[in-house]
Amino acid sequence: MKPVKFYNVDRFYQLNKDKIIELANEVFSTGQVLEGIYVTKTEKKLAQLTNRKYAVTVNSCTDALFFSLIASGIKYGDEVLVPAFSFIASASAIIRTGATPVFVDVNDDGLINFEKAAKKITQRTKAIVAVHLFGKMANPETLNSFSKQFNLTIIEDAAQALGSRHTEIPAGNTGLASCFSFDPSKIVNAFGTGGVIVTDNEEIAGKAKSMRVHGKSANVNNFEILGCNSRIPSLQAAILHFQLLQIKDITSKRNNVANYYYSKLSNIHNLRFLIPSQDELWNYHKFPIFTSFRDKLKDYLSKNNIETGIHYSKTLPEYSVFGKSEISYPVAEMLSKTELSLPIYPELNEEELSWICDCINKFYITQHT
Repeated sequence: MKPVKFYNVDRFYQLNKDKIIELANEVFSTGQVLEGIYVTKTEKKLAQLTNRKYAVTVNSCTDALFFSLIASGIKYGDEVLVPAFSFIASASAIIRTGATPVFVDVNDDGLINFEKAAKKITQRTKAIVAVHLFGKMANPETLNSFSKQFNLTIIEDAAQALGSRHTEIPAGNTGLASCFSFDPSKIVNAFGTGGVIVTDNEEIAGKAKSMRVHGKSANVNNFEILGCNSRIPSLQAAILHFQLLQIKDITSKRNNVANYYYSKLSNIHNLRFLIPSQDELWNYHKFPIFTSFRDKLKDYLSKNNIETGIHYSKTLPEYSVFGKSEISYPVAEMLSKTELSLPIYPELNEEELSWICDCINKFYITQHT
């Protein structure tokens, strides 16, 4: 069996090579490799998909989070709630503002536990970075109720959730501003890096547009705030736009892969899955399984030419950059020791899926019954 990659940008390229070359010719023929028409088209489509008024593309979701926090007024001395189980950017963006990330343990699905979050509120708590994980959204109704109760600004870290919905509310439609990622592992990727801020707030959008161009004021030769170079190239925007037009089909195909896994692996008693409710549509950015034999299973699959991922091997408070907190986050710590992500993308074929599932079943039958 040929190696099964964890994600496969090159296979997407081969299937869409003619269109990508056509887009490259179109973009380079204009000579406008930054801030071209496809940046505008991509922003318009993203605003439409999230039912927002404004979308501002930037170089990464990390910048999107940072810009959103700064634009919303987060500053030195403030505290911002963030789940203890997430990618580092969810917390590092807070640090960059001068504020302090306040880590909160999660539920067994990896999403923030609001009861535990309530106990972390102080007079300095100004915002919550609400992370959607693996394509599963934090409940928007609960999130809104929580933020109103404690007068908190919501910054939605929807890096992993483009195309997901909860009770018909799309990811990216909750709070003051929401942020998405387009890195190579995402369901829609920029063949490099990219991100976006979506918001209904004109001031937030304006500040974000300024910050992505070193803080330059709109239509004025002046710099009123500090920013950085965080524009997305026109070619990457064109490739993004091409995929955004197909996002329903992409999400549907990823759901088909997930359903295949459920059907072939659900009888294994030592595996735990996340399963959407009837109110949810997941984009299946990742397909996580949870097992006490995580490391052994990962090694076994690797020996059988199957790449997998771990999300995440440490909780955020365990990283030395955050001071290695001695506070315990038991659920997040459990997830970091048991989570394993299986390959999931539209281009996976049935032979590959069958091989993955056969290997996992064989692992449990022969080694861990």
